[in-house]
Amino acid sequence: MAIAEGVRPRNRLLRAMSERDLAVLKPGLERVSLDMRMNLQLPGRVIERVYFPESAIASVVAVGGDDSRIEIGLVGYEGVSSLAVVLGDRRSPHEIFIQLPGSGFELPANTLTSAMEESPSLRTLMLSYAHAFTIQVSWTALANARLKLEGRLARWLLMSQDRAEGDELPLTHEFISVMLGVRRPGVTVALQILEGRGLIRAVRSRIHILDREGLEESAKGFYGIPEAEYRRLIG
Repeated sequence: MAIAEGVRPRNRLLRAMSERDLAVLKPGLERVSLDMRMNLQLPGRVIERVYFPESAIASVVAVGGDDSRIEIGLVGYEGVSSLAVVLGDRRSPHEIFIQLPGSGFELPANTLTSAMEESPSLRTLMLSYAHAFTIQVSWTALANARLKLEGRLARWLLMSQDRAEGDELPLTHEFISVMLGVRRPGVTVALQILEGRGLIRAVRSRIHILDREGLEESAKGFYGIPEAEYRRLIG
């Protein structure tokens, strides 16, 4: 299903485009369901399509030679998948898959490439988002190096809630352990610490956010700057 006339998409990049740029992309944009664990990009494979999430959230995961994995970034309704395409390439060593299911728009990668080549305004917008995503990734690396696990978890929950609809996140301990690159028992302890502070409630593979301000305090300044930079760059 394409974007209906008069309907504004929820995705913030699509909303930020000029009417002319969006009109160029519209014929190729198709609304699709983005199911749990659906792959949007596989390491080393040619990228045929990019995705503009609306209600879904995707994880960008670095994959090591020994098949070790850690999440390096999140893409939700604020962005687009497969930034390699935006930067002029069609392959990446990273994997991207859906961590929270929902909907979004699918677009052929060559359509986006051609449109960016012809439109300076679209190219500027997409490169601004690529810059914002790079800032997010750099702060993730900094948080991984400097924060205790409960602080990293607090930051990750805030980022996930920013892109979700509501205060409830359907997340298992096992999934969080993969995303944070730690063992499952460590995630259990970190969740218990945050729950003991009254910041979250974890029940039946779901996490309820109770106190955002408290989570921000637990993140100790590692949440907020990338989000502010996104607002500065994209609006």
